[in-house]
Amino acid sequence: MKQVKLHNVSSEELRTLQNEIYDFQQQAEKSLKTSENFLDAIITLDISFRLWFTFRTKIEKPEAKNGYQITFKTSEAAVLLKVCYFDNPNSGVFEKNVKEKYKLFLDQQLKGMLL
Repeated sequence: MKQVKLHNVSSEELRTLQNEIYDFQQQAEKSLKTSENFLDAIITLDISFRLWFTFRTKIEKPEAKNGYQITFKTSEAAVLLKVCYFDNPNSGVFEKNVKEKYKLFLDQQLKGMLL
């Protein structure tokens, strides 16, 4: 199985992504009861929680000079991409820019696996 890697992720970007994952989870939990595809919703929630926890453990470690290096399984990268596409009304300009940056990067890497 191929992996997706993020390089030079700053602690501010990591915190932003972690907060966006949390907001995504809250919204997904609300719509879980009305979801047509119940199993996909459960899988997405499970993976997003693991991502949140992974980011939390990274944040608690000292940041390297060049930022954090994070490796994701394809399923984790796909869920993080869903988080980046999530239209969060609580997001400010910085948060939207961080999500846009990683949305483009993740999309490119995931599509590159298909070729």
